[in-house]
Amino acid sequence: MNFREIQEKSDVQDPHSFLQLMITEQQDEDDPFFIFQTDIEQRFEENVRFLASEDTLSEADIHYWQETDFLVVCQTIDGDFIGGNNDETFVIPSSLYKQDIEIFPLFLSEFFASYEEGKIDSSILPAVSGSETE
Repeated sequence: MNFREIQEKSDVQDPHSFLQLMITEQQDEDDPFFIFQTDIEQRFEENVRFLASEDTLSEADIHYWQETDFLVVCQTIDGDFIGGNNDETFVIPSSLYKQDIEIFPLFLSEFFASYEEGKIDSSILPAVSGSETE
């Protein structure tokens, strides 16, 4: 999937529209690393409830984020989550440890395009090599 091309041809400005666009775009993908699905937010919330502890995300954290139009839009094949609002993208490890969450000051479409181009420095997501871009 070419995230930069998708970003350039669309004008989505909110997480919900971005998720719908990505679900449509991903239909032709055979083996995606990022899995965009309509029920991803529900699965994220179930994981938060299941892994609840003092050090992990809580339902209160999620509700607070949702007040800023935060939405989880995908899960990686490694089980990590990616979500965001109109201004930031959050990379949330599958462990849901609060201290390990990475926040980037980019809208989702710009984040994914930058990640694909190798411009995102993340300790959660694997580095992208030049041969992986399609």
